[in-house]
Amino acid sequence: MNDFSELEADLKKLRPAPVSQDLAQRIEAELQRANSVATAGVLPARRVRSSHWQSFGLGCAGLAALVVIAFTYFDQAPQNVATSEAKSSAARASGFQPVGLTQTVYSSHDEGLVFSPNDAGNPRRRLRYETRETMRWHNAATGASVRVSYPVEQVVLTPVSFQ
Repeated sequence: MNDFSELEADLKKLRPAPVSQDLAQRIEAELQRANSVATAGVLPARRVRSSHWQSFGLGCAGLAALVVIAFTYFDQAPQNVATSEAKSSAARASGFQPVGLTQTVYSSHDEGLVFSPNDAGNPRRRLRYETRETMRWHNAATGASVRVSYPVEQVVLTPVSFQ
C-alpha cells in the first residue's frame, strides 16, 4: 500500500507541458480556414417504407389484366376448318392476297426405326422436325401487310427397305 501512495504523490506532481507558440499559431490558422470553407448541408434521411403495398397493388392489377384477357380469349368457340376457310376467303374478299409462306427448320431429330405391331411389313424411320412457319398477306389497295408466325412440330415416318 505504501507503493501506491508514493505513486499517487508522483502523479499529482505531473503537469502538462506548455503549448508551443508554433502549435498555437497553426491551430488558430486552421480554425480560421475552416470557417471560410463551405460545408455541405445536412439532408434529411429518406423514409423507408416498411410495407410493400405498391408492389402488391401492381401485382393485383397485372393479375386482373390477365384474367380479363383470358376470359375474352377463351370465350370464343374453337374454330373448325370450315370457319377458318370462310375467314380466309373473307380476307381475300377484303383485298388481302397471300404473298408467301416461309418454313424455317430449327432442329431435326432421327428417332430411329419404328416397327408396327400390327403390320408385318418393313420398318419405318421416325424423324421429328421443329419448324416455324410464317404466312404473309398483302393488300395492294391500301398497302397494308399482315405476317403470322407460329411454331410447328412434325413427325414423319419414312419407309425403309433392306436389300
